[in-house]
Amino acid sequence: MKAAVKAPGKALARIAMTAAAALLVTGCGVPLQDSAQPLPPEVIPPPVVSPTETPAPSPTATPSPTSTQSPAVELVDFFFIREDGLVPLPSDITSPTAPEVVLEGLTSGPPPETGLRSVVVDPLTGNALVSVFVPSDPEVSLPTADVTIAVGSAFGSLPSAEQVLLLGQVVLSLSSAGYSTVSVVDEAGSPLAVPLPDGRLLDRPATALDYASLIRAI
Repeated sequence: MKAAVKAPGKALARIAMTAAAALLVTGCGVPLQDSAQPLPPEVIPPPVVSPTETPAPSPTATPSPTSTQSPAVELVDFFFIREDGLVPLPSDITSPTAPEVVLEGLTSGPPPETGLRSVVVDPLTGNALVSVFVPSDPEVSLPTADVTIAVGSAFGSLPSAEQVLLLGQVVLSLSSAGYSTVSVVDEAGSPLAVPLPDGRLLDRPATALDYASLIRAI
């Protein structure tokens, strides 16, 4: 009989506990629903977006400065007269040196303070006695040489010693600029036999060796 009396009390206790739990859940503000329902958007926190690293700017190549190349120069000896010989005066000339540039340098003459002189200019007219020969007739046959020069008519009026010094000035200066052989013609283009320092006549293109005996120390 005692066991039968205790059973209803235990059942009542379980009912009371269940009811208390229901009240507790209801008091927390969470509604009880029979099926799952989507949560409102304001309840869902926004997704956590990891910060994206800003890519470092790629290095920009710095343009290298444009180098201004200086024109090449070469050292050329211009030969001028002292007494009965020739003295070399070095000068920087733009390379390659045209034969016309060499003759212009000889025509301009040496600096006055050197005490030297030149005979490539006619003292009466002031005209150059020597020029680079360019034939107007393509059929004109010239001796094979690096440079062909023409001497003016006044060249024949010079004393023989002055003729030798003039030719020595031209041939040695052109040789210093890289022209090894020099042919001499008249104004019409006819080859000339020119005088050498020893008095002989040269009937072939001249070289520096032909007039080397005229060279004097500076």
